Amino acid sequence: MAKRVIVESDLSGEPDAETVSFAFDGKAYTIDLTEGEKEEFGKLLAKYIDVAEEATTATGQQTIPAQAQSTGPDPATVRAWAQANGVEVSAKGRVPHSVVAQYLKAQEESADA
Repeated sequence: MAKRVIVESDLSGEPDAETVSFAFDGKAYTIDLTEGEKEEFGKLLAKYIDVAEEATTATGQQTIPAQAQSTGPDPATVRAWAQANGVEVSAKGRVPHSVVAQYLKAQEESADA
């Protein structure tokens, strides 16, 4: 049986997003964007990219930022919390930033209580 993982936009929650990687100020980031959001993101960055130099190593190879290491909560813990609290989340794949944010907010509120 084939399974399809649907990646949702971190901005809009729309389906069929793709993960976009970028780096800024020495930090690597990823974000899930729809095709239209990715196009808008590219347009916003275009004036900076047009005048920027590509980062290269001493051997002249282009440097590509490594995927950002996750320092957030355990995805399995977030999924379990989401399911227990009626927040829709897929059983596999990356947990959307919006769900992680809800989880962190709930943890903060329960710690304050």
